[in-house]
Amino acid sequence: MKNILLLTNIYPTDDPKYPGTKICHFFTKEWQKMGYDVRVIHYESCFPKIYYKIGGLIGEKIMAKTGSLVDMSTPREATQYEVDGIKVCRVPLKKYFPHGSIPKKSEGVAFDATKSFLHTEHFEPDVITAHFFFPQAQFLHKLKALYPNARTCMVMHSNGETIPKYYKDYKPLMDSIDIWGFRSNSFKAQFEGLYGVQKREFLCYSGIPSEYIQPQQRDFKNGIKKFVFLGSLYKLKNVDITLHALAGVFNDGDYTFDVIGDGAELDSLKKLTTKLQQENHVAFHGRQQRDKAQTIMAGADCFVMVSSREAFGLVYLEAMAKGIIPVATVGQGFDGIISNGKNGFLCPSRDVEALEKVLLQMRSLSAEELKQISDNAIATAKELTNEKAAEKYIKEILK
Repeated sequence: MKNILLLTNIYPTDDPKYPGTKICHFFTKEWQKMGYDVRVIHYESCFPKIYYKIGGLIGEKIMAKTGSLVDMSTPREATQYEVDGIKVCRVPLKKYFPHGSIPKKSEGVAFDATKSFLHTEHFEPDVITAHFFFPQAQFLHKLKALYPNARTCMVMHSNGETIPKYYKDYKPLMDSIDIWGFRSNSFKAQFEGLYGVQKREFLCYSGIPSEYIQPQQRDFKNGIKKFVFLGSLYKLKNVDITLHALAGVFNDGDYTFDVIGDGAELDSLKKLTTKLQQENHVAFHGRQQRDKAQTIMAGADCFVMVSSREAFGLVYLEAMAKGIIPVATVGQGFDGIISNGKNGFLCPSRDVEALEKVLLQMRSLSAEELKQISDNAIATAKELTNEKAAEKYIKEILK
């Protein structure tokens, strides 16, 4: 089995300004290196032109506040391009309303474009894997009928609670899927509570480039005093909770908090910092180039991001690879990778008192105990490189 077809609605394009994540591309690049022949179908919603005029005015604000992808460059016809040698067909799904279902006519046109691309490429998939249930599920179902010997996989980036919203008759779609991947233990447990345990399941974690594994020399003789956040500043990241907790625990002022990133919440976070009288301890660096951001982060003892609705946060892994102790959200994407008190800490997303308790717990630990947690974080990151994650993913499908 050498041919892998990936379906997704978020994938890098030939437009350098495309705002979508490269999560799926990290997998396909590694599969290509492993000798697999890979193609990608990038389905993307396409709306009446008036929506793009509105989006041009408020698109960045929507992304900053919610983290939702707002792309202004969706083509109105299927187009083909390459990313790092991987051939991609970008297929528009013409819809009338955001978050609405796909009209049958649009679905048919999109599937015809899919079949045409595969026919032109003389590409018959042995594996068809999809990320994000909507809108990939109906196309995965159709492709399974077209290629009955192909193994099909669906990777869930959520708990699946919205599936009935988009598909009234979703059971045939689910039954045609051979194996299910989940981006976190939490999503897997919640999904099983809604739909039961599926015939084959696995955890589909992402990785980081192996060169990101750069442990810093840390002895924690001064305890935990230097904190950092790196990411987009929108409400769901809950940076305000971190500001409140740090001000409450370090009332002696013996700490620093570096905030790297930009977004709609920047001004309100600065005002909150002033209100809490923490201007001398909190530094807002804005959006930085990757090398500069990583340099700032490397100087920290602890990375704090207690965000809501976090499917998977690669920035946690980037921090752990440097030996920085992470604090993540309990019940979210990194719960299961981080074991509380072993290689980091877990905390509810919007609970100042709970985060204060975590910070106080860290302050109570000895230098040796903190060093052990840091070392465990590095060991975890070493097992979650792009290469190892991609290899595990395809092995789970093929076994």
